[in-house]
Amino acid sequence: MTDILERLTANIRQTDGDQQSSDRVCLKNLLDHDLFGEILPRLPGDDICRFTGHPGAMVQDEGGLTEKTAKRQKPNDRLLASNMHDTHHKAQIRANDIHTILNDFGDSIQVLSLDCFDTLLWRKTATPTDVFAVLADNPVARRLGIAPHQRVSAAARAYRAKPLENGSREADLGDIYRLFTSLSGEERELLAEAEIRTEMDVCFAFSPYVELIRMAHARGIKIIIVSDTYLREDELRRLLARHLPEDVMQSINKIYCSVDYGTSKSNALFQIVIKECGVPASQLLHIGDNDVADAQAPRKLGVRALHFLPFDHEVADFLRLQHAASSLSVLDQAAPESVVLPRYSPFRPIFAVANLQPYAPETVIGYMSFGPVLYAYARFLMDEVEALQQQGKRVKVLFLLRDAYLLSAACEAYARKPVGKLARIRKFHAIAASFKTRADVDYYISGIEHEFDDFHATAKQLLLPPEVTELLIRRAHQSADPQTAFHKLLRDDDVLEFIFKKSFDLRARLMRYILKELKVEEGDTVILADIGYYGRTQECLIRTFKEELKVDILGRYLVASDEPYRPANGKALITSSCWNYDLFEQCCILKEGMVVDYDLDGEPVLDEIKLSEKQYEKVAKIQDECLRFINDARSFFAKSGVTHEYSILQRAAHAALFRHSYMPIEAELEYFKGFQNDKFMGPDRTKTLYHLDSAWKNVRCLPSPYRLGAFETRSLGLDFAFSGLVQKRFQLDLRPEDMNVRFSPLKVSIGSIRESKVFLLRAHHLHDGYFSIMLPYESGSSLKMLLGEHYVWLQVESIQLLNNARRVCSDVSSSLDLEEINREGEIYRCLSQASVATIRPVDLQPFKTPHYYHVIFRPLVLRASDPPRRPGASQ
Repeated sequence: MTDILERLTANIRQTDGDQQSSDRVCLKNLLDHDLFGEILPRLPGDDICRFTGHPGAMVQDEGGLTEKTAKRQKPNDRLLASNMHDTHHKAQIRANDIHTILNDFGDSIQVLSLDCFDTLLWRKTATPTDVFAVLADNPVARRLGIAPHQRVSAAARAYRAKPLENGSREADLGDIYRLFTSLSGEERELLAEAEIRTEMDVCFAFSPYVELIRMAHARGIKIIIVSDTYLREDELRRLLARHLPEDVMQSINKIYCSVDYGTSKSNALFQIVIKECGVPASQLLHIGDNDVADAQAPRKLGVRALHFLPFDHEVADFLRLQHAASSLSVLDQAAPESVVLPRYSPFRPIFAVANLQPYAPETVIGYMSFGPVLYAYARFLMDEVEALQQQGKRVKVLFLLRDAYLLSAACEAYARKPVGKLARIRKFHAIAASFKTRADVDYYISGIEHEFDDFHATAKQLLLPPEVTELLIRRAHQSADPQTAFHKLLRDDDVLEFIFKKSFDLRARLMRYILKELKVEEGDTVILADIGYYGRTQECLIRTFKEELKVDILGRYLVASDEPYRPANGKALITSSCWNYDLFEQCCILKEGMVVDYDLDGEPVLDEIKLSEKQYEKVAKIQDECLRFINDARSFFAKSGVTHEYSILQRAAHAALFRHSYMPIEAELEYFKGFQNDKFMGPDRTKTLYHLDSAWKNVRCLPSPYRLGAFETRSLGLDFAFSGLVQKRFQLDLRPEDMNVRFSPLKVSIGSIRESKVFLLRAHHLHDGYFSIMLPYESGSSLKMLLGEHYVWLQVESIQLLNNARRVCSDVSSSLDLEEINREGEIYRCLSQASVATIRPVDLQPFKTPHYYHVIFRPLVLRASDPPRRPGASQ
């Protein structure tokens, strides 16, 4: 035993002595490890997937942490090494540099070496791991019950096992699928082949590098592919041959796969490449997207290496948010196929080659967000038109103004020719022209949700004049149930006769417009193209004009509701369970006033423009960027020969809209500040779409972000945005006390001078230190808050009287009698433990239904030994 210990000690000392000389090798090896020392699986690309930050955040490393840090406008989020000095001349290239790169090196290059994945070959998916989600939908994988996380887990273990088996750190597909121990050998082989075929389906060649190969071949330069991949050479060759033109494929002299040589580019693969090429390292030019594997490692051997940056930091950050939105958009789908779907990103190459202004908000909004949505819609609509024409239909497309103006321009840019007509038909007039019978009126009234029943808006929609409206509302409010009474009054025979007459006259004027201006003829198949959402315009025009005009009326929308009462012959690019796209809609409008009527000849009568010139200027910039994107995408895909399946474009469009709605970046929040909508039928006729400042105030009053808009919750943090989304999507029955288990005590006394009862209650935490409590209102009784029992200093935000429906009746914050309390605005100082605030029932009459005081306060200084409580705390 002593001999063994002596030998072991000697070996350890020798190892320690060798450690300093091997530091550089160890550091280099660590580059292939994650931050926790584990080797992680590499996908068939040169991207080493590693964990950054915490074990649950697996991200694609694109050249070190500094390469992933996004540059910001001032002030900077962090200081980068690249901010300190310029590391090397021409060390990086962008997509726009590719076509001139050979000229930059003159005749000094004999061999052009290209990385494969994310350089020569790109994927339609958002990230490499999304390929496994596509694979999971393959019939073989579905039959065997293979999930994406299983494929990732098997690869991780395979890469851990290889060094133990033979000292190599390279695994192939056989090694990975061998770990699916519950499957037979034949089933594993079927899965491996299915994965290769899946890669064939999702990959495409990046055209700038295709042209670079052609230029290099014309100059007599040898061309090789060098890739860190678990695909063997014959497998990678199949993949390349599927997507590269024949002449380009024949120009490739050699393909080097790391798994075939048992070493990666970061280790010894480039030494093998240099030796086999038989030229000095300085005559070999390598280009790839991984800073470590494709730039730093070959440069140390004398190779001229360029790090390919497909995107700048801001675009990369934008895409990262877009990819997250792709996963979460399942919550916004009406009937998702699955909880885990592949995340597609078909427009990444467009962003790479485009001349973007990443700090211009209109570029982020128009080119990078709404442009892809409109491209997908244009493809959807043109496919629908073609399908109908093949059935022998005479199709006429009507873009419903004002919202569908940009849809029309997008379709024209996509088709390279005019598509359809601009139609000035509002939902208001389509509904108003549809009242022929009592049943029509009843159908309209039944569609009004009680929560949003505005008597003035309802009367206006029914074409009642103001004087009649005021009379009916005054009579309705004399009833104990004004809503039911108002609806009953609308069905009075005299009122209905008036509605039918006004609707008949409007219907005649609208008919003249459709025939004269839109040239609709008997036998036409009319497509109403619009943003969406319920299809009410289409529904009413069908009921009103289908039989009279003898036409088919279809709807083709960008977004549609999944409600059961939507039109049967309507289709949409996206079907969503809720509407959160007001800002997108505002960016699609034509600059003109709303249609308010039609004259006797059928000419539309337009209202004056209500929205500000500044808003229209911003909208115009966004629209220009949207159309620029569509033109760029059309040209790029035509040149590269890439065709995307409709389902890929549809998912990408939904993800783009979802990200804009629920995950807007700071530039979007600022750009859209003050945007208004002028569609509202209320007195002021306009509405500001979101209020960031009021969001902070509202969140102090609400136990959850359920009733806040998506943009407003975003200003509070993504945790609020996602909480609101989940609650709306699944209609969760969550009460205020469910949202937060933190509480603060409040002792109250309720009663009269003769008799009172004292209760120790719990106020529930809201946000930012504010607490909320509901206290009963009883006529003839006083309510005392014994504030001094628990607090020295506190801030009382508000005390409001609410009815049984939780609607505010009045603010009673000023109706307080204070005993031993000094008050300065909202700040209260309790001078002793006996400090009391009494709510006086000033001007409050007895109520037939229960009413409550809603008190919102924030403790500032607690009385000794009385911290805000958590469940289980002693009282």
